Amino acid sequence: MAIVGHFESLAEAQKLVQSELLAGVVQEVYEEGQLLQKLPVMVIDSKSVTYNREGTLPSAAFYDIHEQIPWSADTSFTAVEASLKISARQDILDKFMLKTYKNPNDYRTIILQSLRKGVMRTIEDKLIYGNVDNDSAEFDGVGHMLPADIAGGEAWAAANAQAYDMGGASAPVTMKVLRELIDAVRPKPDVLLMTRTMRNTLSATAFEKGLVLANTHPVRTLTGGTDVFGARVDYFDGIPIVISDYLLDETDNTVNKDSGNDSGISSIWAIRFGSVMDGGLCLIVGGDTGGMDFFNMVELENLEDYDAGGIRLVAYCAMAQGSSKATAVIHSIDEDGVIVG
Repeated sequence: MAIVGHFESLAEAQKLVQSELLAGVVQEVYEEGQLLQKLPVMVIDSKSVTYNREGTLPSAAFYDIHEQIPWSADTSFTAVEASLKISARQDILDKFMLKTYKNPNDYRTIILQSLRKGVMRTIEDKLIYGNVDNDSAEFDGVGHMLPADIAGGEAWAAANAQAYDMGGASAPVTMKVLRELIDAVRPKPDVLLMTRTMRNTLSATAFEKGLVLANTHPVRTLTGGTDVFGARVDYFDGIPIVISDYLLDETDNTVNKDSGNDSGISSIWAIRFGSVMDGGLCLIVGGDTGGMDFFNMVELENLEDYDAGGIRLVAYCAMAQGSSKATAVIHSIDEDGVIVG
């Protein structure tokens, strides 16, 4: 046993001192690529918004002189509805802790900071991976707003003209298919959304390793620049690349999250933002949703049978996509595979 002087043991001496606890919580979860700040917001005063997409357009025909011209009736539309969904979280605020747990951290402040960050992460996740078929209480994210759900084998064909199946774990993306992705969004996408690994693979191909087409000269396909804050931005054919930490590894032949986030397969999305009637992708909100804090906070003064109050955060929101051509995706990509053409 160590001799510490005066005290029977080191444990006795340590009873007289304590570690200094710093106020606050150090950030450990860093994420970028939030879609919420990029989406135009449409405020509605009803439970849903309904709009019509062009279906069958009228056409003309050619006739001989004095030939009878028939009456035509062939125009049709496709009705689309986007319904508001309720996203909420509520936590108890124990009044004893509220009044006594203040040094060095304020109990209420720490809870509020954590809640706000957590609920916003939930919304960001659902903007990509929301699926009404799995949970009718949530809204569809971009992965389930395509003309048809991903089933594998897509090749910009009529059944799902906005999707392309790259082929899975050993199939890296190609420059040709990337350009076809851009062409699939009309008139032009605002961003290309991809994982950090996928961006780094493309960047290394363009700026470091070089892309060799049929053993000819290396071709630079990406350009680089900075945003208004001086941060690096890469462009593919003039379209800014947005890294999203909310876009995860996915299971093959889907645009759904891989449970372990380690499949090495991911998707690249081309997205055009805009209002519904402009044919773009936007966020619809109702009530008090959509302000500076997005979630409306309700404080409950007293909970029955408890010496406690509560905090409830509520948002009424959903995604709406005007034209089916506002988004397109290449899925099942080997995100760190060697790009050869």
